[in-house]
Amino acid sequence: MKKGKLSRRITWRVIGIMSFFNVLIIGAILALIYEVSLGTSSTRGDYVTDGIVGNLETMLHVAKSITFNNRAEVEASLDSPDHVFDALENILQVNKQLIGCFVAFEPDYFKDYKGQNSMVNGQRSMVNGQRSMVNGQRSMDNGQWSMSDGPWFEAYAYYADSTHIERRQIGSAQHDYFNGAWYQQAISLDRNDGGYLSDLYYDDSVNSGIYCSYAVPVFNSQGSKVGVYGVDLSLKGLGVAIEETMRSVKKEFLSDSRENNEADGKIYFSIQILDSKGNRITGTDSLDVNILKGEQKVLNDELEMKDLKGTPYYIHSKQLGKTGWTLVVLQHRELVFWWGLLFAAVIVFFMCIGCLAIFFFTTRSIRRATKPLGFLTESAQEVAKGNFNAPLPTFQHDDEVARLRDSFGTMQQSLKQYMEELKASTAAKASIESELNVAHSIQMSMIPKTFPAFPNRKDIELYASLTPAKAVGGDLYDFFILPQSSSSPEGEKQEGGKLFFCIGDVSGKGVPASLVMAVSRTLFRNISAHTDKPSHIVETMNANICEGNDECMFVTLFVGVLDLQTGHLRYCNAGHDAPYFQTELLPCASNIPIGLSPDLKYSEQEIVMAPGTTLFLYTDGLTEAMNARREQFGKQRINDVIASFSGSPQQLIETMIDAVHQFVGDTVQSDDLTMLAFKYLS
Repeated sequence: MKKGKLSRRITWRVIGIMSFFNVLIIGAILALIYEVSLGTSSTRGDYVTDGIVGNLETMLHVAKSITFNNRAEVEASLDSPDHVFDALENILQVNKQLIGCFVAFEPDYFKDYKGQNSMVNGQRSMVNGQRSMVNGQRSMDNGQWSMSDGPWFEAYAYYADSTHIERRQIGSAQHDYFNGAWYQQAISLDRNDGGYLSDLYYDDSVNSGIYCSYAVPVFNSQGSKVGVYGVDLSLKGLGVAIEETMRSVKKEFLSDSRENNEADGKIYFSIQILDSKGNRITGTDSLDVNILKGEQKVLNDELEMKDLKGTPYYIHSKQLGKTGWTLVVLQHRELVFWWGLLFAAVIVFFMCIGCLAIFFFTTRSIRRATKPLGFLTESAQEVAKGNFNAPLPTFQHDDEVARLRDSFGTMQQSLKQYMEELKASTAAKASIESELNVAHSIQMSMIPKTFPAFPNRKDIELYASLTPAKAVGGDLYDFFILPQSSSSPEGEKQEGGKLFFCIGDVSGKGVPASLVMAVSRTLFRNISAHTDKPSHIVETMNANICEGNDECMFVTLFVGVLDLQTGHLRYCNAGHDAPYFQTELLPCASNIPIGLSPDLKYSEQEIVMAPGTTLFLYTDGLTEAMNARREQFGKQRINDVIASFSGSPQQLIETMIDAVHQFVGDTVQSDDLTMLAFKYLS
């Protein structure tokens, strides 16, 4: 493990926590500044649009008032064109803010009227629904006008200069106002409807500039519509209002570094007016308003964001009165967020300075607070080396470090006492382990473990294995042959006699089980020397095991006697797992283990083993061997090994042991594993 100082780790942890919360605070500040900047931009847009819209609405209100207030005078003069011109001239003389007024009549309204005046040098025509002048000038020749050759008659009176009013009849085939949008819209209105405001048009025939017309329908004395009456307005006043508003915005909102600079292509603030078709009418600069037709992102009810050559503009738009025009205020992103970013930079700068100061003082304070731990660490290292009498530092303050020192002192005394006890217990454990090793040696010496067991015999081949789970175990096996006669010379092949064998499993494990195992094996040997009846052997062993069995320990036991001359096998099973005869389980009666009741009678069974057949016996340590997933080896895996095997008994047991080890892996053995197998040869 990498070494490090506690003070450094604590310092960096404190700095990390502070940095985390500083990031959260900075993020909250930036989010707040973002919202405040957008709100300021929206307020700035409202300031501009409200001022300009107010000027326009005032102008339109004046135009509407003039139009509606003087319509009655126009309707009273419909008996002749001269009276119409007189009415229009009277209206202009009273309302000098107008540049002109007109009355356009329905087709052939004055077709029978013969006028004396003539119209020269100029016609006024409509193109694409807009009123415009052609032929470059308007002039009067001796104050005369002439009727149109056709159904058109539009009386028009206007100021040629600041004092002189001129009259013209401008209806003609070239100026077919019947198809003009302004005429069709106005003639479709009722008396009580509001008037129609046309889109802007440019006119340089009188005073060059942007104009629009406000028109209402005209009715005769019978209440029938006979034409359209309207006034022409100049937007010079609106342009002046835009310029004044722009100067006010620069003074109040824009810094010197954020004023529009068309030289480097940056326009920070712009005011534009669009007509109903989205075309630019007028504005403070030449910013391309086609950006308003592109993709956009709505930020709130009025503020939107659009892109011009990769630079986002925040756009504030508002409908101009009841017209089809739109007032648009464009604000560059740098303008919107300039003061907010500057304010945020100042805050972040001072927060960084504060963090550095906190880091410096925190580091010094933590080092000073953790310094006593260094002294305590040195003492702990001495104790770790075995010097339990090493002196511990003393502290003046009664804090956690002082209490840790006291606890460490108590632990130091406990360690001294524990080491003394450990020495004594280690010596005792070594003695016990030595005795267990001796007991293991004694136990293993009690069972046959020399193989081949009968090297001089051709009628039997036998092998066995016992692996205890602890130093000593409770499993047992034993076997021996009682020959029919012992007169055969040494070294010659011996045949005949009887094979006595047993396998058993004592309940429990460890030393108690090993003692019962030793007693059981001794009883088997002694009793088998006097009788060859397996049932009698088991009954006698049961009676002896039950004597003084206060711990109620019992033994599962299988005892068999094989006549090696005839192959006749007699056996008695006392609660043990049935052995395998060839590939099938040997039929066994349901007797209970020995050691539970001294008066039990055990049944005996018998079969005849043909030459070449094998009997395989085992304890439950084989079937109950478990792997890491708590799965047992089970009888099915035993069947699989036996069914695929045809070798010697030793090879069978070794193959079975390998299968168990492969199944359990590194799992600790939980029970004794004992197996015995023999093959009857003749």
